[in-house]
Amino acid sequence: MSNHLFLQAITQVMVLVLSGFALARAGYFDPANQKWLSKLNLVFFTPCLLFTKMAPVISMEKFLGLWPIPVIYFLFAGISWIVAQIGSRILRLSEAHRRFVTACIVFSNTNSLPIAIIQSLAFSKAGEVLYWGADDTMDAVAARGISYILFFAIFGNILRWSYGYNLLKNPTKIDSDDKASFANPNTHNASVEQGWTRDTELKHYAATSNPSNAYTSQSSLLSPRPANERSTLLSPRPADERSTLLAFPRFPHDNDDTPPHSLRSHPYVARLSYLAHHLRTQIPPPLYAAFLALIVGLTPPLKRLFFDPSSFLQPSFTTAIISCGATAVPLIMICLGAQMNELLSASRSSQPATVRPVALVIVARMLITPLYIIPVVALFAVVTGGEGHMSAVVADPVFLLVLILLGCAPTAVNLVQICQVHDVFEEEMTRVLFWSYGIVAVPVTIVVMVALVIVQLVT
Repeated sequence: MSNHLFLQAITQVMVLVLSGFALARAGYFDPANQKWLSKLNLVFFTPCLLFTKMAPVISMEKFLGLWPIPVIYFLFAGISWIVAQIGSRILRLSEAHRRFVTACIVFSNTNSLPIAIIQSLAFSKAGEVLYWGADDTMDAVAARGISYILFFAIFGNILRWSYGYNLLKNPTKIDSDDKASFANPNTHNASVEQGWTRDTELKHYAATSNPSNAYTSQSSLLSPRPANERSTLLSPRPADERSTLLAFPRFPHDNDDTPPHSLRSHPYVARLSYLAHHLRTQIPPPLYAAFLALIVGLTPPLKRLFFDPSSFLQPSFTTAIISCGATAVPLIMICLGAQMNELLSASRSSQPATVRPVALVIVARMLITPLYIIPVVALFAVVTGGEGHMSAVVADPVFLLVLILLGCAPTAVNLVQICQVHDVFEEEMTRVLFWSYGIVAVPVTIVVMVALVIVQLVT
C-alpha cells in the first residue's frame, strides 16, 4: 500500500525538480533568472493560486461548522514553534538559523502531498475504514477529505505569508532597514519637498528674469487665438523651446513658498506615510490575495459573481486566474531543481553551521512531530466527540485522518520561493526539501498506518 500511496505524488515532484535541474545544467536557467522567476511567481502566480483555491471553499457556514480546523491548526503551530525554540537552543543555533528552523518546522505541506494520499486511500481497500455511515461512497470520502485539506490550508497560507514570510527575511537587511527608517521617517518626504523646492526656484527664475515675456504670455492666454496657432500648442516643441515652458505666467494668488505636498511635513502625516510604507514592505502580495479571497468567499454576491458558472466573470476572468495559478507550484519545483544544480556545481562540503539546522528540521518535522500530533488529534476527538459532541465533523473518520496527515507532512515546498526572493537560506532550504521528500515515503507511510488504527479506535 505504501508504494501505491506515494508513487504518483513523489514522481510528479521529482519530474518537475529534475526538469529544473536539467535546464540549469544546460545553461538555460542561471541564478539571476531563478530569482527573477521566483519574484514573478511571488508577485503574480502565487496570489492567483491562493485566490482561486481559497475563495470557492470558504463560507460562513463552513467557518461555523468546521471550527475545529482553525483551533487544531493554531494548536499545531504553537506546539511546533515550541519544539523549534527548544531544539534551536539545545543545538545553540544562531538567531538567523533559529528563524529558519522555526519556519521549516511550523509550516508543513498542506496541499499536494496530503491530497494525493487522501485520493489514493479513498479509492483503495483501506478506504472502507473512512466511510461515515452505511451509504457513504469512495467519491464522497475523497470529496470530504479534499474539502477539509483546502479549508485547513486557508489558515496555513495566511500565517505562512505573514509570520513565515517575515521569519525568512534576511536578518541583515531587516536590521539596516529598521534602523534607517526609525532614525528618520521623514527622510523620504524631505527629499521630495527639497526636489520640489529646487524645481520651483528654477521656474520662478525663468518666469521673472524677463517680465515682458511673462506679461506677453499672460495677455496672449487671455486673447483668442487663430485655429492654426492653437494647433501648435499640441505639437511637440523643439529642445530649445524648453525655456518657454519654464516661463509659464505667475498669478497673484500663486504661492510658490508652500509646496503642494506640504502636509507631508506634518509629523502625524509623516508617521502615517511611514506606516503605510512599512506595511507595503511587510505584507507580501500572496497575503493580499488571501485577504481578498476571504472577502469574496464570505460575501455571497461576490462569490457568485466570480465562481458561479452562469456569471459572466467565471468563464472569462476567473478561468484565466485559475490558469495562471496552476503554474505556481510547477515553477517552485523547477526553481528548486535549478538550486540543486547550483549546490552540486559549488562542490563544497556542508559547514557544521548549515548541517545542524537542516538535521534539526528533518528530525523534528519527520520524527518528533508525529509523536505529539497523533495524541493531540486523538485526545481532541475523544473530548469533542461522543454523545454530546461539540462538532459533528469530529465523528467523520476522514476528518481525523486529514488532521494527522496535515500535521505530520514534510516542510512546505513554497518556503524555498520565499528564500529565493529574500536571497537567504537558499542552500539550507534546498537540502531540507531534498532530504524530506527523498525519504518521505517511510515516515509518512508509518503515520498513515497508525492514523488508520487511531481512526478505527476513536470512531
